[in-house]
Amino acid sequence: MHKALKAKKIFILSSVALFVILLFGGVFSELGLVSNPPDWAPNLFMIFGSILIIIFSKKKLAYILILCGIIGFFYEVAGVHLGFLFGSYNYTDVFNLKLFSVPIVMICAWIIVLTFTLSIIQDLPKTYSFIVGALIMVIIDLLIDPVAVHGLEIWKWDDKGFYYDIPIHNFLGWFFLSIPLIILFSLFDYKIHKFSRLTSIAIISFFVIIGIINGLILASFIGILTITFNFLHYYKYNAKKL
Repeated sequence: MHKALKAKKIFILSSVALFVILLFGGVFSELGLVSNPPDWAPNLFMIFGSILIIIFSKKKLAYILILCGIIGFFYEVAGVHLGFLFGSYNYTDVFNLKLFSVPIVMICAWIIVLTFTLSIIQDLPKTYSFIVGALIMVIIDLLIDPVAVHGLEIWKWDDKGFYYDIPIHNFLGWFFLSIPLIILFSLFDYKIHKFSRLTSIAIISFFVIIGIINGLILASFIGILTITFNFLHYYKYNAKKL
């Protein structure tokens, strides 16, 4: 038992170290300080981010997060091939491990964004938390989409819209498709671990930094406000318990 706990601790510490290295590596690469970054780095960054979240989640929460990540992945598959969920778009080869023309790490992306959202709404009454959660998902997307398209070039839109050339259809899709996922979590009591919360915040912060580097000021400002609100909500809730 002692050896198993020690091995788990080593694995967690190694995962955290690799996650931090990949995070800063991505920023340095965007700044042009790292030449020829490896193709596998973006995949590993998202994978280890979601792994850390799952490790610190209780079993039921972890299973539902993984399930929602898979559902989110198939949302993306339908979106790419049918074009009516989010609008017409296609993924590039930035995330080069694909299934049905969609990067497999989109499973991780949905887990991360859901964790960030759940960490805020977990203290709200469940009767309306799914609406607030869906709105938060859209607000996060107001940061992620411009950075993913114009900064990291993860996918390309065929349609155009007024907000960074992103179709309004995309944000409507995020809102309505997020609702059934968040409702799944309202069916049981859950608690987002503070380390899972911090991991999701770190990844959202990465998008803020990349947005600033690429001059996506409005999107980055929205991200900063959302992250700040998450921190303030955390400290306010924990102050009540003390």
